[in-house]
Amino acid sequence: MKKIFLVLFTIMVASLTNDVKAQTLPNPYTGTWEHQNRNQKFILSIWIDSNNIMLGHYKMITVDSNGQQTGTVYNSKKEVHNSGIDWPHAVYFGDMSNGYTQPFSGPITDNTVNNQRGFIKGLFVFTPNYPLGSTAQWEVKKAQGVREPNEPDFNIPNNIMLTKVSNSINLD
Repeated sequence: MKKIFLVLFTIMVASLTNDVKAQTLPNPYTGTWEHQNRNQKFILSIWIDSNNIMLGHYKMITVDSNGQQTGTVYNSKKEVHNSGIDWPHAVYFGDMSNGYTQPFSGPITDNTVNNQRGFIKGLFVFTPNYPLGSTAQWEVKKAQGVREPNEPDFNIPNNIMLTKVSNSINLD
């Protein structure tokens, strides 16, 4: 009888532990975030790679009055110069192994600018609002230090409110 009780108790504890793990695994930040200004829509796609690193790409599209895409202004998911290799990411949120700190900040690459190198580096801040996973403040700024002469401004919008529209991403 004791053995049956111990087996049932062990199964119940294992089941509860798995339920708790399943509830804590989803990340409210991964997915698609958008900001629309008239007929332009900025889209930020966030995912976690196999090494538990949260990364992102962004793009700016044009839309018609029904919200349907009519063109692409720029997309950070593109080829690095003429190498045949795409940029692996343009936004680096960091290692998520120890949980999700807020706000997120880190390096960002604007590879959509027209300059000699084909990109400029900066810093972003992504500040989630409550309830988590619904909206976030997005800010981008240039890092301090030496810059290339006549370095352009970012194409990426700065100081906007992003709204999460999907848990999935589309990098096309």
